[in-house]
Amino acid sequence: MYFKALPKMFYPYGDTKTVVPDIFRRVHLDKYFQNRLHLQEYYISDQESPEIVADKFYGSSKYHWLVIIANNIVDVKREWPLSNNSLVAYCDDKYGEENRTDVHHYVMTEDKTVIVDWDATLVANGTYQAVTNLDYETDLNNNKRQILLLHKQFLRDITAQYLRLVK
Repeated sequence: MYFKALPKMFYPYGDTKTVVPDIFRRVHLDKYFQNRLHLQEYYISDQESPEIVADKFYGSSKYHWLVIIANNIVDVKREWPLSNNSLVAYCDDKYGEENRTDVHHYVMTEDKTVIVDWDATLVANGTYQAVTNLDYETDLNNNKRQILLLHKQFLRDITAQYLRLVK
């Protein structure tokens, strides 16, 4: 539905011009997303894609675009959480195959939000704690798992508004 509703444009392809959807067209549906009461929290489980979330929540995978818009996601590859297996592969690619358990940084044991410089004495006595590359990437990935979804009761209205605005 999302791409079908987009206006068409001519795109030069070789010696011809092809008619394609204007994928650069974006609309803002602020009316529904500004009011927190219209939204419901949702936790993305491992292996769930926007299509799976839309199917579970709205009853159809065709509303995946609404899941993406509700969370202001532009690049699903970078902004959607990876599965656990994909995360390990990502860490191996980013840090090297045998380096996922290497220390990324140190934090205070009592308050893990405070990043500190390495100190052998404080690490030894437990004041500081090491965070591995995999732990660091897992935390970043898990922060992407909590999303907001527009309540089902607004589905018809927002779809109609989107179709009006995109033309």
